[in-house]
Amino acid sequence: MKRIVSKPTVMSAVLLAALSSTSWAATPEDCQRAVDEISVKGRANYDSATEAEMTKYLTAANTSLMQKNGAAQALKELKSYEQSLNKAMNAQKITQGDGGLLKDKLDKAMKCVSGLK
Repeated sequence: MKRIVSKPTVMSAVLLAALSSTSWAATPEDCQRAVDEISVKGRANYDSATEAEMTKYLTAANTSLMQKNGAAQALKELKSYEQSLNKAMNAQKITQGDGGLLKDKLDKAMKCVSGLK
């Protein structure tokens, strides 16, 4: 019995293998997109001082990623953002639900930046 495999099936398998390969490395641009996904703007009603402080760290992280060998500084800025986020959540300026979503996005961005060489 002959086995018939369609081209889309083969291409899907090749694409999946390429994406799951350990040789794939994130680029600074990938990490900038991940940082852009983090935002204090959303469903919650944040005060402008909290929003300004937290946005400052995200902007600094993105600026660092544009510079050669700026991953270490970007990670430092993201850690500062994390501290600010925790502080805002403890002060109930950001709800636990919204804070959890922001933390998930922050974790992804931090993993991306940590993986830069």
